[in-house]
Parts: sequence; C-alpha cells; structure tokens
Amino acid sequence: MKTAEEQISFLREHSSATPSKWKEKAEWRRANMDWIPYSRKIAIKTAMAMDEQGLTQKQLAERMHCSPQYISRLLKGEENLSLETICKLENALNVQIMQKVLA
Repeated sequence: MKTAEEQISFLREHSSATPSKWKEKAEWRRANMDWIPYSRKIAIKTAMAMDEQGLTQKQLAERMHCSPQYISRLLKGEENLSLETICKLENALNVQIMQKVLA
C-alpha cells in the first residue's frame, strides 16, 4: 500500500500531465457573455426543428453546405453565428429564427 506522500506525488504527476482547462473556458465565457445567450437560444430552436423534422446533424450539414462538425459546435450554443449562417439555418429548416428587421 502506498503512503500518503506517494499518493500525493502520484496525483501531482498525473494532474499536471493533463491540466484542466476550466479557467480558460471560464475566461472565454466571460469575454463572450454578450452573444452566448443568443447563440444558445438559436441552438435550442435548431435542435427542436431538427427533432420535429427527423433530421440528423449530417443531413442538416448537407442542406447548409457545411460540415457535420460545424453543426455539432452550433448545437452546443457556443458558436458565434454570422447573419449568413442564421439565414442558411432558416432556409435549411424552413423556420424563422430572427425576427424581421423593419426599416
């Protein structure tokens, strides 16, 4: 059986090999807190529309001419979406995501 000192040493060696990125993630969220709530709402609306239409991420990606990996990131709600991407989502899913802006 290992002593307490050996166990602590073991933990130090292994925890430094794969450092946690919680601090970087928290800083990123703080720096982007203005647009993240909107991105998450769009992600939820997208996921609901996909579910209603029985679409997979791959099928949506094909409709939008992008990669399934991009759709995966979009559905996490942490992707800063351009107006072009939002329009592609609306067209691919036949749903209104953004309200019309009146002049």
